[in-house]
Amino acid sequence: MSTGVTNLDSSIELTNVWLKDILEQLKWQSKNSAYEALRGTLHALRDRLPMEEAVKLAAQLPLVIKGMYYDGWTPRDKPEKFKKEEFARRVHEQFGLDSGVNPAEVIRGVLRVMYRHMGEGELGHVKSNMPAEIQEWFPEEIRPKQ
Repeated sequence: MSTGVTNLDSSIELTNVWLKDILEQLKWQSKNSAYEALRGTLHALRDRLPMEEAVKLAAQLPLVIKGMYYDGWTPRDKPEKFKKEEFARRVHEQFGLDSGVNPAEVIRGVLRVMYRHMGEGELGHVKSNMPAEIQEWFPEEIRPKQ
């Protein structure tokens, strides 16, 4: 199904690629679950990042994913200085705190897909803005900033 708008169609295609990669990474079947994983991880990152870094991350995202990222965002009182457990809880909340979902695996899987599509550049900056305990979830290929 095409919108007839090249930029929009291209972004929808790219969003589907990201969702498919998340499904493969997490060995899931439900595209809706992949969407929830991506949305939850992006929102937790966004809310934990300083505003300038949150905006830089958004600039690297495909248009449709960028809309998902900004959905519901209020930049007031950001960043929120929550720790690893709260980050995981926020992602897990996207799944109704379903006990069958391991939020750490979800976060690692989504970050791995983001790394595949975005590379180390901006994702390295995002990682360096996270506390060490959250940095553990990022792909090991992202070197610490010197």
